[in-house]
Amino acid sequence: MSEDLPPLLETYGDQLTILTVDTTSEQGYGLFVATIEELQIPQEQLGVPMLIVGEQVLVGSAAIPEQFPGIVSQGLVDGGIDWPAVPLLLEYLETEGMLQPVVEEPVVEQSAEQAPGPVSDDSSVTLGLEEATASVAQMTWMDRYRQDVVGNTFSVVVLLGMLYSLVRIVMLLRTRRFEIKAWPVWVLPILLLVGLFVAGYMSYVEITRTDAVCGPVGDCNTVQQSPYARLFGVLPIGVFGILGYLIIGAVWLYSMYGPKEQQPASTLLLWALGIFGTLFSVYLTFLEPFVIGATCAWCLSSSIIMTLVLWTVTLGGAQHLRQWFQAT
Repeated sequence: MSEDLPPLLETYGDQLTILTVDTTSEQGYGLFVATIEELQIPQEQLGVPMLIVGEQVLVGSAAIPEQFPGIVSQGLVDGGIDWPAVPLLLEYLETEGMLQPVVEEPVVEQSAEQAPGPVSDDSSVTLGLEEATASVAQMTWMDRYRQDVVGNTFSVVVLLGMLYSLVRIVMLLRTRRFEIKAWPVWVLPILLLVGLFVAGYMSYVEITRTDAVCGPVGDCNTVQQSPYARLFGVLPIGVFGILGYLIIGAVWLYSMYGPKEQQPASTLLLWALGIFGTLFSVYLTFLEPFVIGATCAWCLSSSIIMTLVLWTVTLGGAQHLRQWFQAT
């Protein structure tokens, strides 16, 4: 988008006007929700980047540069292209001075209670945005789950697997003898490298807002464009994942090659990081089927990797924890 649109804007000048919407903001998300509901855009067409021209919906870094220039050219020949017929969007454009207020409108048969009043200030637009966002919030968890039954079922399976792992580890720790299998030393660095690759790709998608290669199951783009794709609304989850894998790798190296007297503490820290990473992955995986209503295969891969990381570091961490309790 950042490479394809500027040349068109330079070519057509004032003849071409594009409104950009940031879906991570409350106002932008409200406009996005109102648009997909009003235009009845199907679930399979939702993705990033998305460009709506009149009644045409273009999705993807391939479709937009291929089709948009031709649509603009033909639209100018035909006398122009109207903004998408989304009432909330048109109200917003009026308040921003990008659209002349409509003086007369066709009379639509409706009751007096349903008749909308004139747009006089920003308060009506704000109210509309709140209503659009509320309509999504009113969906039940089952409604969201049914938006992608196959993909969300995969999320639930992974979620149950992570919860089982956490419960199983707690149960094993309560026994006198740890019946936890020792993993080969090389497994953890391999898992961390794969995790870095997954988190790196997710970061690329989130930062550049390009289409994610998701495979036949799930809808990665819907997940990546949701408000939950950024921690505290600022840090992309993929970047947070990169930092997490790097920190775990650094602590592992220190526990392996650092001072011997620091090995117990570093091993316990490594275990704590594995527990935190798995719990955080449980939270993110829960959001996909029951809150967002879509599943990201890359996110599930990261959750599985983090759970395996926890299993690889549990034996060493548990042994040092028991030694610490015995010493005290």
